[in-house]
Amino acid sequence: MKLYPYSKIKTENLKGLLIASRMLGFLSYILFFVAICIGLFGIFSNLGAPKDLGNGIVMSAPNAGLPVMIMAIWGAVSSVCILAFSGLCAAVVSCEYKYTKSV
Repeated sequence: MKLYPYSKIKTENLKGLLIASRMLGFLSYILFFVAICIGLFGIFSNLGAPKDLGNGIVMSAPNAGLPVMIMAIWGAVSSVCILAFSGLCAAVVSCEYKYTKSV
């Protein structure tokens, strides 16, 4: 079992495109993992909670959870778009290999 994306696709003419699609697929997996970690950080952090400074003084910071969640959502959406483009490139390589072998 090979751990890189599109490991069963073969080519003779479009090796560069296959390498690019594998790299984009790997990049999208990493980006999705990072987006999930950022989202979990935004959910479980208390960045916007009021802080007690003592003597009855409470400092309220603006809620920092919303920008973190927006960043996580954009990261996940970007990851899916990159993965779709990577799959499209791999499909082109696969079709090229199938049609050149049948001729």
